[in-house]
Amino acid sequence: MRTVFIVGDDNTSRKQLRTLFDNGSGFDACVEAQTGVEALDKAKSFSPNLVILDFLLPDMSGLELAEKLKANTLELPILMLTTDYSMNIEKTAFSCGVSAVFSKLGDLRTVVANARAVCGIK
Repeated sequence: MRTVFIVGDDNTSRKQLRTLFDNGSGFDACVEAQTGVEALDKAKSFSPNLVILDFLLPDMSGLELAEKLKANTLELPILMLTTDYSMNIEKTAFSCGVSAVFSKLGDLRTVVANARAVCGIK
């Protein structure tokens, strides 16, 4: 079963992503978390195939969460969303184990397409 783990404190953004992933994306389930601590706790009880996380979380940065998730599962693909996209953020994110960075202001269907590619879904 392919599971995507969506982490972000904005309910609207999470709902939008969940809707995109629920509609024929090739993923079987979505799990959500609002904070980094909640995400780390939930990640202990299941093995997501992909994580999509927000750059800014209420209790830690998305970069910090990415590093902690990667420490437990090295091969885990992580996609990051940010409203303040820049090359510096992207370079830092890559160094923290993030696979790709996307602007929240862009077309989120691009995120789904990349998620499918990263997970080998045709």
